[in-house]
Formats: sequence, C-alpha cells, structure tokens
Amino acid sequence: MFIALTITIILSVFLMLSLRYLKFEILELTLLFLFSSYICQNTFYKLFSPYDRISIADSGWAKLTVKLHFGITLPVLLIIVLYILKCTSFSYYVASGIGWIVIVIVSEKALLLSGILETQNEKWVPLIDIAASIFILLLTNFVWKTIHILLKKEQVIT
Repeated sequence: MFIALTITIILSVFLMLSLRYLKFEILELTLLFLFSSYICQNTFYKLFSPYDRISIADSGWAKLTVKLHFGITLPVLLIIVLYILKCTSFSYYVASGIGWIVIVIVSEKALLLSGILETQNEKWVPLIDIAASIFILLLTNFVWKTIHILLKKEQVIT
C-alpha cells in the first residue's frame, strides 16, 4: 500500500505542476479542476458505497491513496484530455478520451490487485466504471464549454 501511495503522490504532484503549461485561463482552470475533482470523487464514491461491488480497504493509507487518485490524478488527466480537445482535432480528443477511460479502468484494477480496493465477488466487471467514465468525460466537456462561454460573456477572459 505504501508503494501505491508513493506512486500516487508523485504522479499527483507531477500532474498538478504540469497544469501551468496548459493554455487555460487561471480562473477557468481552477473552476474546471474543482468541478472535475468533485464529479470524479462523487461518481466513483457513489459507485463504491451503495452496494458491495467495490469498497475501500479499512487502512488509512488506502483511503488517502484513493482520495488522491480520484481527487487529483484522474481530474488532472481529464483536464489534459480537454486541453487536447481545445488544441487539436476531434479525432485526437476521441483517442485521448478513450485513453482516459482505459487509465481509469487499469488504475482501478491495479488498486484492486494491490489491496487498496476490495471486492466481495470473484469477478470484477468494469462495465459500470466504463459507463461512469464516459458520463464524467461528457459532463465535464459540457461544463467546460459552459464555463468558457460564461467567462467570455462576463469579460473575465478574452
């Protein structure tokens, strides 16, 4: 668990530092990060809590790792996907969106294998996680465009 926590902390810090190289206005980036962090944590924690599909291990290290992963790492990667949409063609956006969904699934499987996440079933079916990831990706894209339009309308950004 300590290795997973260390990797998650290093990756989170690296990704947070990389945000300054993205061509977003600081207010737009802050609002986008707060929303994507909230929606990632809320959606995935909602998936964990109502039924016994997946749960977080009782260790404090496991809870910290999961909060960092779903609260910082995945939202920053999602913002990078939105940056790709802003700067490149739609096909690169689709490819990076699929890549983000794959990262969500692979990282969740890695957290399951490391014992940070636990499941009562022998099989883990990632279909619910794929649907949640697609929902988060589309919703964040919609909110980003709405925030961008509102900030331009209020002349906060140019």
